[in-house]
Amino acid sequence: MPSASEMIVQQLEEAGIEYVFGIPGGSTGQIFNILETRQDRIKTILVRHEQVAAIMADAYGRASGKPAAIMGQGLFMGSNASFGIMEAMLSSSPMVVLTDTSDSGAANRPANQSGAGEYGSIDLQSIFKSMTKYTTLATNPKEAVLGTQLAIKHAMSGRPGPTTVLMRSAAVGGDVDVESPPFIHNAAGFLNTAKPASAPVDIERAVQILNESKRPVIIAGNGVHVAGAHSQLQELAEQWGMPVATSYKGKSAIAEDHPLALGMVGTYGQDTANKAVGDADTVLVIGALLRSQETVGERPDIFDPNRQRIIQIDIEERNAGWSFPIELGLVGDAAAILDQLVKASKDAAPGTAGNRKDWTDSLPGRRDSGSYYELPGMQEDSSPVTPQRLVAQLQATLDADSIIALDAGNNRTWMAHLYKARQANTFYSPGGTAGMGWAVPAAVGLKLVYPNQRVVCVTGDGGYMMTVNAISTAVQYDLPIICVVFNDNVLGMVHDHQPEAHKIASEFFPTNNATVAEGMGAFGIQVSHSKDLPDALRAAQASGRPAVVDVLVDHVPSPDDWRAGAWRPGQT
Repeated sequence: MPSASEMIVQQLEEAGIEYVFGIPGGSTGQIFNILETRQDRIKTILVRHEQVAAIMADAYGRASGKPAAIMGQGLFMGSNASFGIMEAMLSSSPMVVLTDTSDSGAANRPANQSGAGEYGSIDLQSIFKSMTKYTTLATNPKEAVLGTQLAIKHAMSGRPGPTTVLMRSAAVGGDVDVESPPFIHNAAGFLNTAKPASAPVDIERAVQILNESKRPVIIAGNGVHVAGAHSQLQELAEQWGMPVATSYKGKSAIAEDHPLALGMVGTYGQDTANKAVGDADTVLVIGALLRSQETVGERPDIFDPNRQRIIQIDIEERNAGWSFPIELGLVGDAAAILDQLVKASKDAAPGTAGNRKDWTDSLPGRRDSGSYYELPGMQEDSSPVTPQRLVAQLQATLDADSIIALDAGNNRTWMAHLYKARQANTFYSPGGTAGMGWAVPAAVGLKLVYPNQRVVCVTGDGGYMMTVNAISTAVQYDLPIICVVFNDNVLGMVHDHQPEAHKIASEFFPTNNATVAEGMGAFGIQVSHSKDLPDALRAAQASGRPAVVDVLVDHVPSPDDWRAGAWRPGQT
């Protein structure tokens, strides 16, 4: 009879899973041993910390549309890896967690590192259930195999997300009886599910609403990325002459130099986008949750369901009409529904184009008056480098198809606001938990999906040091990412919001992050003057190695100088 470990790996193969990120530990070592013989089909990536394994899998899942597995010992997957698992859950990224309870076959006895949930141990099942869309506890070998099949299925079905197979030690090491029910079938057969679309009558109603609108606008969110619906989004926008704003996580849903692009809406968005959304009479929301950040604290001059007709497309029924009341909710896969709308609009949109001519014709003027992707100081050289100048030089130096991974904090705010995405589907960011330390390991995961494109992580010095160990993994597996560090020796967003005379726990000891990277075998260079940055970026690319460009940044400029303020009662 085959062992559970052998059959678990077989399920991964049958489902087309290509990567396992992790650290051998506990009973999972038996599964790693099987993987060692399958490296031609499933690549194992050794990480230095479980947190970066989960982040790599999160980014890989977003970019590829299919899950990677993360694997390691239970207590450390339920603690260290939780950062990336939670981000994947809130960002709709498919992922499969394979781990154990380390109970040594005696869950009701005192044990070291046990996560069985009995007295004297940690309740791992409850932990994983709280942050994944599906968790199963396997108590015998067959349950481990069947649980793996279901975990893969649930990770990819409906709204994607992370799933967990938590296995008792006896379940990992035992043999599987394949001759008696429940029988084990090919895992691929559980994945043949068509993406859900909308009823034709609802599509007709949506087209009717657009027909009746004079100032329609689209807000494109992360759902466009998850569904891979970039071309359908652009086609629908062009049919109706309908401008497109994006949420923060939806950035690059459409190229931001497209004539219909408005840029990012929200607190850190473009004034052009905020004003256009506020002037719209109809808002088509695609895969965006309309959180406080997108609506600038529910400012009525930007977003107001009392004067705007709202159509919302979402894969999750509970998300449609969650933040605001809507006139119509289209529940299903964004790509499938946009295909339906494009087809239904071929005759309808041209017939009412005159209704929207003034609206469409106003867009160039709106971008000009809104200082679209412009801020004072973007073209001024200095030492240390100002954040706005750093972004401008990245814009001028990087190729249009460069893949950008953002971090948390001021660095991502500057980038999201000022870097103009010139190609769709090129921006990735943490926006679920939105935690620091995401960018570096995310870039490693993204490089596996985009081996022939430049992958650039942009992070602050605080976030960089949290997951700097991912540079070592990039070196080991020859994944030449480029990491650009905003090095201002402070926790920027924290520092900005502390009283000037009372700065505490927000200032770092000066560190040369390039030297740290060189110690791991990467290319490293530190830049103190903005004039030297383009050459440094070119040298990093030419090195052919993972590279860190450590940029000494002026911490005085703050996003608070230009960010949109939230509405307060009594404000007009």
